[in-house]
Amino acid sequence: MIDLSRKPLIGVVAFLVVWGCGVNAFAGEATHVVTELQESIMTIMKKGHDLGYTGRYQSISPAVEKTHDLDTIARLVVGRHWKELDANQRSAFIETFKDLSISMYAGRFKDYGGEQFTIFSETSLKRGNRKLVTSHFVKSDGEKITFSYILHQVHDQWKIISVSVNGVSDMALKRAEYGSILRKDGFPTLIERLKNQIDKNANGL
Repeated sequence: MIDLSRKPLIGVVAFLVVWGCGVNAFAGEATHVVTELQESIMTIMKKGHDLGYTGRYQSISPAVEKTHDLDTIARLVVGRHWKELDANQRSAFIETFKDLSISMYAGRFKDYGGEQFTIFSETSLKRGNRKLVTSHFVKSDGEKITFSYILHQVHDQWKIISVSVNGVSDMALKRAEYGSILRKDGFPTLIERLKNQIDKNANGL
């Protein structure tokens, strides 16, 4: 789901100002959700070569679907264009987007060289009943990447609805990209682009 090669476009401080937050003690239920996801990521990284892409996909899929509210994310990344889609188009987009999201994890977290995830904080956001969990991912060369997860509650369970890397919102990037494709080329082209990206993830591109 996340492109680790992207350069930061906005700082984490600016991100927090936009959403607004109040500090709570971390290690709450939202943190446990993020930890569960990250433990699953570490598993496919450590077994990456043995599992191969298909194995990593199958291994990480349950964790992604459990920890992410993929239906809501799919609607949000389409933005105002969602109301223009009919029921069949919405269903097709959600399924393709779920496949894309899982393929991003399986395609990019494919080997292990001593990397580590560390939870930094959990805070409550003023906008809605949401939590922000911030985590550091330390790469094998010592580079530190900041992951910021926004979660909301679905049937009394916390689920991820947005992920930012070094302050860059993956949802914002996708919303701009998908909106442009829908305006210029239409829905079939958007689905085709997503499927092409899934193929690239599967082939390590």
